[in-house]
Amino acid sequence: MRKGRGSLAAARACAVGLLVLAVVSACSLTTEGEERATSARVRVEGTSPHQLTLITTKELYEQYNPLTGEVNPVPVDADTALITLPFDRTLDIASTGSVYVELRNYQVATASVRLRVELDNGQGDDRTATLSDNAALVYYYLFSDYSYR
Repeated sequence: MRKGRGSLAAARACAVGLLVLAVVSACSLTTEGEERATSARVRVEGTSPHQLTLITTKELYEQYNPLTGEVNPVPVDADTALITLPFDRTLDIASTGSVYVELRNYQVATASVRLRVELDNGQGDDRTATLSDNAALVYYYLFSDYSYR
């Protein structure tokens, strides 16, 4: 019995350690001197026989999976729109400095697309892909002025 309780205590301690690791690892820190973005220009070009789904938000956080070591974005209060190509819109992200953009194809027919996201602080991404059924391109930028000092 005592040996079993020791194993349970060790398992609990391990679980608490993993939880602390997950909370600490969930922070995405900025580089010193990095400025908060106030706008994000989202452009989608290419060809698609149908509308594509664009999901955007300026509210998100990162979630750490201790089993795989992956850190994944979790959007909060996202806006979803069906878009026709070409698409060009500037999003106001001044309140958070962060942005999440997901371009998804829910149709069987493929779409050849280019997704460009340009933040006014110099960050961004430019990708091309052929999206088939339920495939997506995701870009996110998580600003944090939190420091461990």
